[in-house]
Amino acid sequence: MAGTIKEIARIANVSRGTVDRALNDRPGVNKEVAQRIKEIARAMDYKPNSVAKALATRNRQFVIGVLINSIGNPFFDDVILGIEAAGQEIEDFGFQLKMRKMRGYNAKEQLALIKTFVNEGIDAFAITPVSDPMVRDALNEMIADGIHIVCFNLDLAGVNYLAYVGCDYYKRGETLGGMIGYITGGKARLGVIACTNNLEGHRMRVEGCQRVLEKEFPQSEIVEVIEAEDNDEIAYQKTLRMLEERKEINALCFNAGGTKGGLQAVRDLGMEKKLDIFTFDLTPAVIEGIQNGIVKSTVCQQPFTQGYQSIKILFDAVLNGVIPENDHLYTDLSVKIKYNL
Repeated sequence: MAGTIKEIARIANVSRGTVDRALNDRPGVNKEVAQRIKEIARAMDYKPNSVAKALATRNRQFVIGVLINSIGNPFFDDVILGIEAAGQEIEDFGFQLKMRKMRGYNAKEQLALIKTFVNEGIDAFAITPVSDPMVRDALNEMIADGIHIVCFNLDLAGVNYLAYVGCDYYKRGETLGGMIGYITGGKARLGVIACTNNLEGHRMRVEGCQRVLEKEFPQSEIVEVIEAEDNDEIAYQKTLRMLEERKEINALCFNAGGTKGGLQAVRDLGMEKKLDIFTFDLTPAVIEGIQNGIVKSTVCQQPFTQGYQSIKILFDAVLNGVIPENDHLYTDLSVKIKYNL
């Protein structure tokens, strides 16, 4: 079997971009290193991909646009690391990332930024979409114009994308519901601090949790769901209000961003030992909460993988015309507690 660029890079102990530059006689590679790479390629009977070679010799760059709702939500820090890692791997193949960030989930703001990307000219697009029919229609128009699209972290029904890369929100909600039921002895009076009802995935988390509680732990119930919009200050104020008004609450679930502010509200009320607290994701505030015994457990959704895999899918689609066999690529589910952190 003929060798691949990845295998040549491993044997030569260089990056795949360095191998590509050496095999295509582009500058930036030491002469001796380039010669060794070519010798390894001949020994492995390497055959260059004709499509990739044709694209690599074009004069223009290929642009992948990225629109991410990351401002104010530390969860997305690792998503961005994954995006940037993939971007570094593909830049030597003539690809450039153009990333824009927004705060919150306002459909009109997202539509305006989508229009900006389209006007600038992009070949592919990765987005955390707001659950809005106008956003769906705008994305489908881009696809009709030949722009490859991946939705990551948030899914949006009705978009003809290459793939959705992210968690199975309903299953993660079910998982959390099971943990809440067992740890509270089946008698949870649960307060949920969510992001916004404008996000399909976040609604599914609550629905999955509620289904398990109703079916497996019928003496448990969700007392109240509040929307904190991934904002620590809003989460702080609304968590304070909920805990002061709803004295029956004995457990909390932080469903999205705003966990840092919500946990501070718990501390300020001196209720750390009175509540069983559960979260999603592994942000610095959650890690500290688990280490201090305030947070019982958290359900993780592999943010680095979401960012990295989204860019690599778009790269393969533009470079090689590769379409994923499955249009829903769910990241692994993992649960963290104090003893496996």
